[in-house]
Amino acid sequence: MIKIYSISLLIMKKDKKIRELDEWLSNANDHDFDDNTTKLLKNYEEVQLEADFNYISEIDNTLGDFEYKMNGVQDYILNKLKKKSISEIDLGIDLHGETIKDSIYKLNDFFSYAYNSNVEFIKIICGKGNNSIDKIPRIKITAQSFVKCSKIVHAACTASVKDGGIGVLKVKLKK
Repeated sequence: MIKIYSISLLIMKKDKKIRELDEWLSNANDHDFDDNTTKLLKNYEEVQLEADFNYISEIDNTLGDFEYKMNGVQDYILNKLKKKSISEIDLGIDLHGETIKDSIYKLNDFFSYAYNSNVEFIKIICGKGNNSIDKIPRIKITAQSFVKCSKIVHAACTASVKDGGIGVLKVKLKK
């Protein structure tokens, strides 16, 4: 039985009890407090990359356009991703100014969040390396190596020139 109280009754003196509420609480069990929003997290396996750039560049050292698809993924998946505009991808991460080590941590957190939120497409803004001392895009190469090592990536490619070009990666994740 639910009773509706007027607003004036809700403003009560300190330590005043509502009999029906006390009665309900004393008879309540743990299931009465379940909100049914408990989510089972998918098993995201973190990518283990050393923060050594020489090691990372052995996995991938593409300076220009980047394309990748996991073994067994059909070509049309990559082609669909290439045609997708950056404005159609809502979830992204910006790695400008990050160190290699911090970008690996942030990518693991970001991929875990996206995967557990059932996000299918993500973007990684890594920059072109124009402000690097030697003009080598270390964060871009780190992100590309990360993508290649991740077990939840179906396909990835650089964005079109109008969407950021080689400084932006578009990624399609497993569902």
